[in-house]
Amino acid sequence: MPRPGLVTVLILLGVYAASRLVTTAILAAVHALTATATWAQHDGGPGFTGYLSSWDAVFYREISEEGYPTELPRNDDGQVVKNAWAFMPLFPVLVRVVRPVVGGDWLIAAIVVAVLAGAGATLVLHRLMLTRFGARASFWGAVFFCTAPMSFVLQVPYAEGLFLLLMFGALLAMTARRWAWFTVLGVLAAFAHPGGLALSAALGLTWLVRLVRERRARRHAQDARADEREREGEHEFERDRTPLAEHVRIWAAGLVVTAAGFAWPVVVAVVTGERDGYFATESSWWRDYIGTDGFVPFTPWFRFGEAMAGWLGVVAVVLLLAVVVLGLVRRSGRLGLELQTYTIGYVAYLVAVFLPQQSSFRMLMPLAPLLGDPQLSATRRRVVVTIVASVALQVVAIVLLWTAWPP
Repeated sequence: MPRPGLVTVLILLGVYAASRLVTTAILAAVHALTATATWAQHDGGPGFTGYLSSWDAVFYREISEEGYPTELPRNDDGQVVKNAWAFMPLFPVLVRVVRPVVGGDWLIAAIVVAVLAGAGATLVLHRLMLTRFGARASFWGAVFFCTAPMSFVLQVPYAEGLFLLLMFGALLAMTARRWAWFTVLGVLAAFAHPGGLALSAALGLTWLVRLVRERRARRHAQDARADEREREGEHEFERDRTPLAEHVRIWAAGLVVTAAGFAWPVVVAVVTGERDGYFATESSWWRDYIGTDGFVPFTPWFRFGEAMAGWLGVVAVVLLLAVVVLGLVRRSGRLGLELQTYTIGYVAYLVAVFLPQQSSFRMLMPLAPLLGDPQLSATRRRVVVTIVASVALQVVAIVLLWTAWPP
């Protein structure tokens, strides 16, 4: 497996640090310019620190300092309202551990964890892309990740950076067939942020594709003539044939990560005494968009489309999904098996459980390995245009998705 050199690592860390300084300047400027605007809002407290501590960060702080509620909060109609059970525990636990080290301030500890995790995610993503793309495309792909429109969430008290670090690490382990590491990182990812089930889906699809390919090769070897070239091909196949023990390790890793992906709803049910407590909590965010809650897999996108534009909205969702599928098929040769199955698994996860709204842009960040596509960095002009456009869109994202609405 290719490894980046020390110079490349240091350059990427420098790029990441510079990009975070640029984003800090943008956040400060937007806050200063919109502090008295009637449309601007944040719920983390007064001043710039409150601005940085808004939205999901409020719940992460509550978890870190007080833990989770034993009873689900409800409104006057008896409906479950937004609460901390929608958020996984790993990030607030790490912040609680780091807090005494940085002087006891929760916001500083949370930003330290988020920024360091984002730096780690950048380096792991770069190495992951090196397994499929060339050195140039992988380097610029990592730079694009640092400057992406939604990259500002890597330095606010959100779990995105930690989740991406674990997801990319697990995917890299899957590529290297390091099943113990895949299992550990996959389990941790499942308790950092929703979406870890995409890893087990990717593993299952990868295993199935390889199994079909091996059986086809075996059938071909059995039917081929016994000339020198085909005897070498059969010998090569025998060397590449997956042993039974490897299948067992793959299945064990997949089952453990899958169990971890389904564990949090069980934890919520046990602690609160409500079997559907987690799904009721998650869907409480949906009322603002579709007017109702309740969870049925693979229906949220269509419910959202219908709520927004009736049957035309449903048709729009179908067309959007068709475009996504077509794009994945066209890029399958460039992505390689692991990145292709991971992309399919993660997109399928979003369609199955996620209601598309303004946080959709943030939820697309785990698809960052696609930034290694060589076409994005084929020329110097494309690189410059991509970076400039990303920084400009970062301003738009901070105004719309942090200052006006929660991302």
